[in-house]
Amino acid sequence: RRRPPAAPAIGRAIHGRRRRPRSPAPGGMRRGDVRRAGQSLVQKILQRHVVGQSGPIRTGDFVSLRPWRVMTHDNTHAVVQKFRALGAAKVQDPAQLVFALDHDIQNTSEANLGRYKAIEDFAKEQGVDFYPAGRGIGHQVMVEELYAEPGSLCVASDSHSNMYGGIGCLGTPVVRTDAASIWCTGRTWWRVPPTALVELVGTLPPGCSGKDVIIALCGWLNQDQVLNHAVEFCGEGIAALSVEDRLTIANMSTEWGALCGLFPADE
Repeated sequence: RRRPPAAPAIGRAIHGRRRRPRSPAPGGMRRGDVRRAGQSLVQKILQRHVVGQSGPIRTGDFVSLRPWRVMTHDNTHAVVQKFRALGAAKVQDPAQLVFALDHDIQNTSEANLGRYKAIEDFAKEQGVDFYPAGRGIGHQVMVEELYAEPGSLCVASDSHSNMYGGIGCLGTPVVRTDAASIWCTGRTWWRVPPTALVELVGTLPPGCSGKDVIIALCGWLNQDQVLNHAVEFCGEGIAALSVEDRLTIANMSTEWGALCGLFPADE
């Protein structure tokens, strides 16, 4: 079997497309050389969560995965309906699930409060960890309450699940139907994406933050170069970034079109 090419470092044409003329890169950005290696960090983490398959996984493989955690927020109510439509009565692993209400907490209408009550009742019935409205943003809860662990795979029914990558946890979104299927079986599937490597060097100047980094990347590489890619951050510049900066960069890799934005775990 022919082995697919390793992930290109950010900068060179991806997918073999002809490079389009570009304006000079801002600041110290540069386009790197293509690198060839074994498994990427994303693939190594995925490998730990693969079920029913032996051998190393590679880009393009379809794999069955058992995520460490799956988080849903206000959309838990819709996922419950899909769950019941599947004929399920009991979640496969209550410890795998996290419910955190955070999207529409200012809505105190009877209808919304009824949905919130139904989600809380379902959580109690199933033995699922539940965080009510006002506790905080669900993704932040996942990090602060140690659900998202370095080296683990955590998914959520929200596009900014990439945020967990800031602490070395592979975070990626799933749709509501997939969330319901995880509740039923404990498993989901994924096609292993190509990996794009972003090397960070130096330190941020005064007044700059992680948000400036990801906005600059989105503006510089804005021709879908990382669309549906797994983005991995590396380089000595990571050490100068706070955990908050890393979480911000990982979170907003969603706006870049990436399926995840993963930092290696350090101190």
